[in-house]
Amino acid sequence: MSGREDGRNDDEMELINAEFESMVADLNLDQSSPRTYLDGLDEIAKAERSEIYNPPAVKRGLHGTILHLQESIKRWWNKPPRDDSDGAVV
Repeated sequence: MSGREDGRNDDEMELINAEFESMVADLNLDQSSPRTYLDGLDEIAKAERSEIYNPPAVKRGLHGTILHLQESIKRWWNKPPRDDSDGAVV
């Protein structure tokens, strides 16, 4: 190899090393933390499986559904009057 090719290879290696160092400069390689990235993912998956996302299924049957609907309508119809003086109603 000539001196020119060695200089070009050195420049390329310096560029590669500089790019690599810029990519890993912000990475935290300290493994003393008790939590890992996978622990965070497991917590997200557990939260998604909680009862907030899976409401319990109520099996009422047709008769129970009709009775529940009637009770809901009665509660809505007989609800106490609201005070609309707070300005929330347009």
